[in-house]
Amino acid sequence: MISARYIVSLVACLTLAGTPALASPLSESSQEEVWIEADDVRLGATLYRPAGATGDLPAIVTAHGSAPSTRDGVGYYTNLALSMGFAVLSFDKRGTGLSSGEYVPFSVETSDAAFHELARDVAFAMDWLVEQDGIDNTRLGLLGGSQAGWIMPLADTMLQEDFDIQIHFIITGEGVPVSAGVEQAQGTALVASVGNRQVPTRRDILAGDAAAYAYDGPDGFDPSMALSASDTPIFWIFGLSDWVIPVMPSIDAIGERIAAGETRHHLHILPFGDHNFTNTSTGERYDLARICRDWLVSQGVLAPE
Repeated sequence: MISARYIVSLVACLTLAGTPALASPLSESSQEEVWIEADDVRLGATLYRPAGATGDLPAIVTAHGSAPSTRDGVGYYTNLALSMGFAVLSFDKRGTGLSSGEYVPFSVETSDAAFHELARDVAFAMDWLVEQDGIDNTRLGLLGGSQAGWIMPLADTMLQEDFDIQIHFIITGEGVPVSAGVEQAQGTALVASVGNRQVPTRRDILAGDAAAYAYDGPDGFDPSMALSASDTPIFWIFGLSDWVIPVMPSIDAIGERIAAGETRHHLHILPFGDHNFTNTSTGERYDLARICRDWLVSQGVLAPE
């Protein structure tokens, strides 16, 4: 079951990455190939700037999902950030592309150690970025999806505690604020419910969510401490047709934090959104650039158009 679960996540992540259109901000951006020393690994990376950009730019480091993805694998997020006027640093995940180190597939047993390594890579990437010319260090953020929902808040705590760097926002698309054990329970139950069918139904999604709510086994990585350790605003985007993660348990977990006074958390729900931000009713992808820009304006990171 775990193997099937991993294939499900990998397919979703690779579908999201895609290939940017020829006229995209990514294809037209200026690009600088760089190396980032991150403790025991060396990360191959690219610093992108929007075409024709001048002055000090707000800046984003992208974070990876669970797939063994390179900087091209997060091209969707790089393109998204560039379209909003950000400089973007994207790197090959450790053990992929030009980066050294070992890629570790998701498992509950290895999640705590592996996620700390991945979060530290993100922190080193931000530490490198803030030293570059043309970067506005008063408007720094992290952007990513899926597994990155675990990685980015953890990287935020490392940046504050170990690097003395304050970032100003995190945007997580279809990430999870629940433990690795809960997430795996959801995936295992969903795969069992789907059986030999190709496409999950609403009933399958509900079966996965029920297993997540009922889970009382080993947590593996639990993001609770990292989520409680910072005041950095986080924008959570969830799609109600996403069967890759436990959506309703995640929404409830964030809702409980907001109700408890953690108003730095902000929820945006895509009524028909899947894990790739596609509207399953229309077949068209949601306009995440508009959604994210509106939130960033509300946070004072971007100016109104």
